[in-house]
Amino acid sequence: MQLIQNGYRSFSLMMDLGLDRILIPLAIVVGLAGGAMIGAELSQIQKHEQHFIR
Repeated sequence: MQLIQNGYRSFSLMMDLGLDRILIPLAIVVGLAGGAMIGAELSQIQKHEQHFIR
């Protein structure tokens, strides 16, 4: 029984570490994509404001 518990703990740890390897790059990609979308919207807003100033 103890062998099964130890095996489950090590498997759980491996899954947690594997999940971290997926989630961290995914969070970085999502953050960069969100920043790019916000930057594109801000540049369009600024472009429209410059037309009004002239």
